[in-house]
Amino acid sequence: MESGIAAATLAMGQIADAAPVDESGQSAAPWEQVAGRVADYLRALGVTDPLHLERLGLRIRERFEARVGRAKLEDPVEAAIEVTYALLDRWLSAELGIVGDRDALFTARAAVLSGAVPGWAARFAGVSEESCAAAIHAAGVQPRPPDAPLTMVPNTIELFWRRVGRAIAAGLRRLIGLLPGDAAADPHQGPPR
Repeated sequence: MESGIAAATLAMGQIADAAPVDESGQSAAPWEQVAGRVADYLRALGVTDPLHLERLGLRIRERFEARVGRAKLEDPVEAAIEVTYALLDRWLSAELGIVGDRDALFTARAAVLSGAVPGWAARFAGVSEESCAAAIHAAGVQPRPPDAPLTMVPNTIELFWRRVGRAIAAGLRRLIGLLPGDAAADPHQGPPR
């Protein structure tokens, strides 16, 4: 599995080399440039069955070519990986009914890609009719503990500069002879009782 993750990282990090050339000497189409890398990337994600790879490859190719048709790509491999992740996120959102909750989507993606959900690739590829939503929910780790409201005792905040100011004032009073508690020296204090 580590070599698969390394291959995925390598596939994501490398920029496509010079465009491959077919037998006629023409540059190959963008999909032919990235098809092998996409298959390697899917294997690294845990999709190993050839049928699943083929079905997902067709869906990714369709979306990739639509993206190529809209704008020129700087890096076709990066674009193909982005299309793959977008397809995975779209499937997870549909499978689990996630609408606008990015934390739930990230948790579901982590559960699936960790290998904790058997059979997810068949469902992702559209081969299996059996939902794996319950297994994804069971394998998902909650990002934070549930709320537990506690009562807190109010505590005053003593700011640093006020504490320093009082210390400096006390030092100056001692210097001039105005000791706290010396009623004769402190005009703000009343007569002793």
